[in-house]
Amino acid sequence: MSAKRVERTRLHARYKNVLSRNSELNRAQVSFQANKTTPFYRWFKYREGFSSDLVKYLIEKLKNPGQEHLRVLDPFAGAGTTLTTATKMGCRAVGIELLPVGTAAIRARLVADKVDIKGFKRAIQRLKEYPNAKKRGKSYSFPHLGITDMAFSKETEIEIGKYLTYTSSLEDTKVRYLFWFACLAVLEDISFTRKDGQYLRWDIRSGRELKSKKRFQKPIISEFREAIEKKLEVMLTDVLNRNGGTFSKNAKIISGSCLSVMPRFKTNEFDLILTSPPYCNRYDYTRTYALELAFMGCDEKGLKKLRQSLLSCTVENKSKREALRKKYRRLKRSRFYEAVEKSFDGQPALKEVLAYLVAKRNAGELNNNNIPNLVENYFFEMNLVIHEFARILAPNGRVAMVNDNVQYCGEEIPVDLILSDFAASAGMNVENIWVLPKGKGNSSQQMGEHGRNEIRKCVYVWQKPLGIRH
Repeated sequence: MSAKRVERTRLHARYKNVLSRNSELNRAQVSFQANKTTPFYRWFKYREGFSSDLVKYLIEKLKNPGQEHLRVLDPFAGAGTTLTTATKMGCRAVGIELLPVGTAAIRARLVADKVDIKGFKRAIQRLKEYPNAKKRGKSYSFPHLGITDMAFSKETEIEIGKYLTYTSSLEDTKVRYLFWFACLAVLEDISFTRKDGQYLRWDIRSGRELKSKKRFQKPIISEFREAIEKKLEVMLTDVLNRNGGTFSKNAKIISGSCLSVMPRFKTNEFDLILTSPPYCNRYDYTRTYALELAFMGCDEKGLKKLRQSLLSCTVENKSKREALRKKYRRLKRSRFYEAVEKSFDGQPALKEVLAYLVAKRNAGELNNNNIPNLVENYFFEMNLVIHEFARILAPNGRVAMVNDNVQYCGEEIPVDLILSDFAASAGMNVENIWVLPKGKGNSSQQMGEHGRNEIRKCVYVWQKPLGIRH
């Protein structure tokens, strides 16, 4: 056995009895795929989310006998699947989301609960009668970021301008918001771009100078008018079948970072935490959703600030450790923070991973020298998040988290085992690490150098026992 895997082998032995293949789960459930045709969820393609079916499964599986009206938290709420599904099942749900695209999608769902249906329908009909011949919109210029420049044809930008001129004339603020959100939701469809992992992939017809030698051409680039009318009709269909305001009455969204928001929650405040945090995989959501962020008015400075505020999962993130230490000192919770640091510094498998990555960096074998920093920052922040979970969960409450293991330089990092060990150090019981029957392939770059390797994709279940104190 190679010395560099000693601690990871020991960690695996510690948790092998809770590692089990769950044939009731599949990859469609733990991704956005199953939501693509589901009412309300289908409004916007939020690729980082999981499905409504998964939320239903977890709530039914994990709630305690006789437990009703659960208090549910999703600290990485995304587009709000946990909130929407949980409230439909009679729960009260709170979500925290920092990415403005996600909070916009959740707000659209909240607005849809209360919007005047007749007024919304009337505005859609008026749009169809709004004359294309009008030259309004010619002065409109899409507020591009550097990474979105040339994403649309000139004709498409003119059509966007015409549409926004029309929406600004709508007096009902809820109707106006849904029309604005519909425009945000079709941007990718009408652009020369496609979301592709952590980047925007560019169509060769954009006129943009491309580094990639591969000549990508989107099968369909929708006309704006057709795309927006189709989107609004889908939204209207779903609004006509809304459930009477259950969501807006029982759901709450907090805009911000869970690192800042969760310390303000009371101890024992939630019964169930369902979430999927960013993965330790270098994906930069500010680039993936650059078109939408630009449309929302995010400039270059704002984009960099947002990127640094997100949970560290890119090579550009700087350590938040000192800032977090000061924050907890101001909250008079230094002892709690010191326990988090002790847990992090005492995790031998993580130390082994970091030592391996640093050695590879020193040997010039990493494709980005900041990868060790990324991994260290990610696990430190997730450890803090997990310790807060243990505090804000009620006794017998549970956490269910979807996450992937990752691979760097040919080595798989057991994210599932390391995070579960942090949960144990925070006082929680590691009940299950459900492994999906089919894992995830490593990246094409990793396959090219190290061969194909299926990486575990899991749902972790942790429980807070009776008697734990924070």
